[in-house]
Amino acid sequence: MTNRIKDLFHKPAVHAEDYVGADEARNERAVRDGFIPKAKHYLRQLPIASQVVAMYFCLLDARTPLWVKGVVAAALAYFILPLDAIPDILPIVGLSDDLSVLTGALTAVGAFITDEHRARAREWMAHERLA
Repeated sequence: MTNRIKDLFHKPAVHAEDYVGADEARNERAVRDGFIPKAKHYLRQLPIASQVVAMYFCLLDARTPLWVKGVVAAALAYFILPLDAIPDILPIVGLSDDLSVLTGALTAVGAFITDEHRARAREWMAHERLA
């Protein structure tokens, strides 16, 4: 009886790798190829847009530790890949799952996002007229 009660309240952990796979190299390639077009389309709708772009520049930085690149690549791959828990075409609700994955990744790797990454993100967003 106790196990059944525990099972009711036990929620399995959700990891970005469950949706995009654990192949970090493939995720990084997908992010490099697909981030910019999707970012231009959806970033105006995300309240953490500048931080997401800063995460992208953190991924491109050679000084970033490999595990941080893996987390960032998985989160950004989830953002850009068409496989979604909630389709992005639904207004407001469609980006909520993306926002939660991106927020989790920012929490995990925020210490590795430098002022240089943030400055590059602001410059890029201003240049693309997204800010």
